[in-house]
Amino acid sequence: MVDFIKTLIILAAFFMFAPALGNWIADSRKKQRCVFCFMLYLVALAPGKFTLMVWSMEKYRGHTKGFEGNLIEVLAIALIIASSKNKYPGWQKWAPGAVLYLLWCGVSLLSLFPAMQFSPLYACMACFKFTKAIITLMGAYHFMRDEEDLTWMLRTLAWLSIWYAELGLWTRFIGGIWQFMGYFEHQNPMAMWCYLNAFPLLAAALHGSTKTKDFILYLAGYGGAALCILLSVSRAGLGALCVGSALVMLFAWIRKPNARVISVTISSVFAVMFVSAFMMNSFRARLNEVKESAEATEFDLRDILNMQSRAMLADSALGIGMNNFGVANSRPYGAKFSAILEDWDASRGFTIYDENYYQNPLTESLYYLLLAETGYPGFIAFVLFAAATVYFALRSAIRFRKSLAGVVSAALMIGLCICYLHGTVERILTQTKNLAQWMMICGTVAALEQRRRILANKEVMAELMSADLPHLQTA
Repeated sequence: MVDFIKTLIILAAFFMFAPALGNWIADSRKKQRCVFCFMLYLVALAPGKFTLMVWSMEKYRGHTKGFEGNLIEVLAIALIIASSKNKYPGWQKWAPGAVLYLLWCGVSLLSLFPAMQFSPLYACMACFKFTKAIITLMGAYHFMRDEEDLTWMLRTLAWLSIWYAELGLWTRFIGGIWQFMGYFEHQNPMAMWCYLNAFPLLAAALHGSTKTKDFILYLAGYGGAALCILLSVSRAGLGALCVGSALVMLFAWIRKPNARVISVTISSVFAVMFVSAFMMNSFRARLNEVKESAEATEFDLRDILNMQSRAMLADSALGIGMNNFGVANSRPYGAKFSAILEDWDASRGFTIYDENYYQNPLTESLYYLLLAETGYPGFIAFVLFAAATVYFALRSAIRFRKSLAGVVSAALMIGLCICYLHGTVERILTQTKNLAQWMMICGTVAALEQRRRILANKEVMAELMSADLPHLQTA
């Protein structure tokens, strides 16, 4: 009965509330901006605040534990409907790269066949979740039309980062919790959310056209995101922040150094010295733990789980089924792959009891997970889509290099590259909140790419000039 009620609520939200909201906000850009900013805000909340799960399997540790209804996608539908009622010359229904994303989802469906030996239901849950996620991408794409939209997005990200920094300080020094993770399931997903917010904020702050009050806000937001990563004690997150921030500042120096670039660079040097002197003890302690663990054994758990992934891929080129890793590497159905983990435990002197291997952990690597679950076709399709998003961001960064859109495009490109590299050790993009953020970034990049195509089309530009749409005419 509970699942039936949840289903009715989800259907009503998608097919009644979303269209009604879309029609209501269609004639007001301010309302549309408020809706998009609210989507950004929802990502910062606990997943239970904006999702409903039908047929939930609470004990399963996979991409998803049921058929997920997501309020972010409901709001995205409203933005798509609003955009369709206010078309401009060059308006396109499908976002650049959307076909490649759907190709990945479609190819991943092939894994339903090998999933029959494990759990086709789990595979259907994941296919439903990831295919439906394109709604978020399309919503961001249809919303993002001009630099004022980018400004609203940046201001929202800045305030959210400041709020999280306050929450992190409270958690560490009042709550006494060592590793801050906010409303995320783990500190690493929160760290990724933070650095993907930080890069465009820093890039926008360094741009000469940014107003002074926004410059201060963006820098405060960047500082808040950086502080959250420090409080999370995420090694990968800290590395990503340092490398990405250095690249953003390098691009600012290459473009045209100004007083802001110089002052922020000098301040950054002092900030790094301060952090190194007073806030690195926790990182050193964590690194020592990892070092001691590495010296104790030839392989760590990550290596063994990746071995399981390779074994699954060798067993089936189509993978073992989306969202089925946790079934295929555990007893009773996956005894063959569980044996790899059991042999490793036995080599370390542990006594093997079958009941201890009924819920084995999942591989941490996104790419090993994709290879194991969706095989070569799913992996290749994912890489194609990821490469397209980076390519679109690069083209927009070059085309709009003198404007806010250009520096934000460059920052998003840096963020995407680091995010995809981070995927080699973390499967973060499969999690609901990070997936939503990734889709909104991809949608923003697609919108900037579409804007670039419009400006390159002389016929469409002539229509724009006659239609008096300055927000799309500017480079």
